[in-house]
Order: sequence, then C-alpha cells, then structure tokens
Amino acid sequence: MIETFFGTDSLVMNPGPLTFLAALVSGLVFGFALERSGFGSSRKLAGIFYFTDMTVLRVMFTALITAMLGLSLLVGLGWIDLETQVYLIPTMYWAQIIGGLVFGIGFVLGGWCPGTAAVGMASGKGDAFLFMVGAVLGTILFNLTQGWVSPLQEGGTVQVAFGIPRNVFALLFTLVAIGAFYFAEWIEKQVSGGGRYLGSTFLQGMSVILLIVAVAVAVLPGGETQAVAGSTGLLAAVESGEDHFEPEELAEALAGGAEDLVLVDVRDRWEFDKFHIHGAIHVPLSELSQALAPHKNRGRIVLYSNGMTHPAQARDALARLGYDNVFLLTDGLQGFLDRCLKPISLRDAPRSEPEATKVRSWRAHFLP
Repeated sequence: MIETFFGTDSLVMNPGPLTFLAALVSGLVFGFALERSGFGSSRKLAGIFYFTDMTVLRVMFTALITAMLGLSLLVGLGWIDLETQVYLIPTMYWAQIIGGLVFGIGFVLGGWCPGTAAVGMASGKGDAFLFMVGAVLGTILFNLTQGWVSPLQEGGTVQVAFGIPRNVFALLFTLVAIGAFYFAEWIEKQVSGGGRYLGSTFLQGMSVILLIVAVAVAVLPGGETQAVAGSTGLLAAVESGEDHFEPEELAEALAGGAEDLVLVDVRDRWEFDKFHIHGAIHVPLSELSQALAPHKNRGRIVLYSNGMTHPAQARDALARLGYDNVFLLTDGLQGFLDRCLKPISLRDAPRSEPEATKVRSWRAHFLP
C-alpha cells in the first residue's frame, strides 16, 4: 500500500525536508512543462476563447485524463486508498460556480491564470507580473471579505464522480476527452488553418491507448472492493463493541484534557444550547463530513445525541467516506448523565469511595 504525504500528515501537521523537496521538485517540473507547452505566452493562452489556438484544452485534458486514469489504476489495483491517502476537496457548487466565472473572466481579460502568470513572470513578462500582483491583492480581498462570502462555502460534501460509479465515470470522461481532442483539431483547422494532428496516426494511437486504459479501469473492482472491506471492518467492530465509547472513558478523557478527542453533539442547536457535555462541539448531521474533515483518521471522534440512532447512522455514513476513527457514546447523553454525573446518593446501589471520588470530580468538571 502506497502512503502519501497527505496520508502520513506530512503536509501540514508534521512537514519535513522530504516534503519541501518534493514540493520544490514538483513545482519546477510543473513550471517547466507549462513553459514547454507554450503557456508562457498570454496570446497563446487566450487563443482558446477565440478558437484560434486550442493548446489549453489539449494540455489540460491530457493532464486531467493522465491523473484520473493513473490514480484510478492505483486504487483499482489496491495500491492506494483513495479515502485516506488522497485529500478529496468538498463539493460546494455555488462557491465553485461563482469562482469559476470570476476566474474565467480574469483569464479572458488578462490572458493569464495564477499558475501560468508565474511561468510568464519567470520568463520576464511584465503583464504576467502585474497579473500576479492582482492575484495577491485578490487573495487579500477574499480574506477580508470572508464573512460575507462564507455562506457560499457552507454545506459542502465530497462528491466523487457526481454519484456515478467512479470507474464508469472514468470511462465516460475519457470518451469525452478523446472527442475534445478531435474537436480541438477540427476547430483549429476551420478557424486558423491549424489542426495538424487531425487524422494523424499519433492522435489515433493516443486515443486507442487512453481507451484501453479506461476500459481496464472500468473492469477493475476499485472502490467497490474497498467499500466491502471497510464495511466488513465496521461490522466486526460493531460485533465486538469496539465502535462504542463508554461514558466513564469519555469523562476521564475530557477531564484529563485529552487533545486527540473530538466530542460532537449532533442534536438540534436549541438542545445543544440548553445543555451539552462540557467540551463538546455542535455540528448538524448534514455538515458532519465537511466539519470533521480535518480530523479524518486523526485521533478519536465521538458522536452523541439523546439516543444512539442518529449517531449510528452518522457513523455509518462517515465510515463509507473512509473515516475509521468515529465512535458512538454508549447510551447517548442520558447514559453519560446517569453513569457519570448522577450523585452517588441517588444511585441504586452503593459505590466504593474511589468511584465516589471520581463522580465528584467529574461533577465539578462538567457541572461548574
């Protein structure tokens, strides 16, 4: 199994020299590839909007297809776990639609995007430098207006292939890419007399190779096998009770200041405001995936509600998204109140002095 920098927390939590070296080499190679593709010229980049030069479409589709098919092959062969080793960006339609429109307008007006502007600036292009200055100022403006635009970023969830089976989507998208390659050559020939690859052996051979790889990806078990394996592991944990977090264990961890534990209250907001376990955060069920993404497979996540039905359903949904560190609070909030915060004098049976001391300390911590 291949471990990525993301999967080992080496990108943010514990970066090292190897991480920085990989980033530097990747950036240099990426910039070199852009320059060799002609992306150091704003005239060549803007040509796609006037159908005079379709280099942008060809290069971008080639990069997308290569990355998609390569990653899908690794996942299908079981060499990489898509859920734990790759960061999947949450899908936020309004933010991405509006951002795409703003990006497109800037691209057609200036002839640069931030990445290609960096390449142009390295080549000594003055307009690329001005575009980079604008990109930096735009980033600062976005940060200053974050409170206004944040509603566009709410409710995002990871949607791989728009709900279509991933391997099927890879095959369909490859067919779209092949069609786009032929269209790019045809339109160039009609508008500017280009299209030198139209009908060439090279384009035909590349199309056949891409189609063969896409069909291979489509017949591999891929994510379905991983999903079955994940479900089997979850069922085993349920059978052995390892998916539960006992109230006493939770109280001890929270009172001791455990830093690797996230306690999540999934009840309605008014119930949370009325009373909640000290140290818990409130997250609506519909926002769990996005809110808990930074804690995915890092530490322990404990869900609780008044009962255990909603936390169990949420745990199952998160498990399908690759979370293997989510637990349920046994007997929910009421179980925590009865077993940890109920006064010793009201218990059905007497308790030992050490147990009574613990209960008093928990009451002092959770009921100040």
